[in-house]
Amino acid sequence: MNAPLKVIYRFTLVSYVTISTRISQASEGTLEVTDSMTIDEGTYLVLRSASGAFSCRYPPVPKRWNSIDRPHVALLLPDDGNIFPVFLSNPEHDESEIDQALEVSDLNRIPSKSIIEIRHSNALYAYYRRDNGSWTKVAEANDPFVVEVFSHGYAPIVMNMIPQI
Repeated sequence: MNAPLKVIYRFTLVSYVTISTRISQASEGTLEVTDSMTIDEGTYLVLRSASGAFSCRYPPVPKRWNSIDRPHVALLLPDDGNIFPVFLSNPEHDESEIDQALEVSDLNRIPSKSIIEIRHSNALYAYYRRDNGSWTKVAEANDPFVVEVFSHGYAPIVMNMIPQI
């Protein structure tokens, strides 16, 4: 009887994305937002080559925005050894509601072999690859430190997301 093969990939998250925006016309201060969870080129290639767990016509995108979980849909774009998220979703502009609807771009216009990240919360997110008109779930996370990549159907490769010092 053969046990499922589990391979653990370890990588360090070293790059940070910093976004600076002007607070007001009278103030020269800036507000910095950092994203410590980034994907490197090797992880991106693993996601592109994974066989996936299942395929679906449309991925399960979050419908509601809240400032605690910060759900989003992002397209991952490789550029010169780095992977940059391009957000395809944003909260609606109605500021009267605390729990706002999340507006998502048309995902059917994304080219084949593209990878998107669908994040419902900091601990619950998944990666989908566009495959000729359908979406293949290639990885998921139920905790912020471990991502399971589906390289042999439902038998995942576990990727440890804890930075190694």
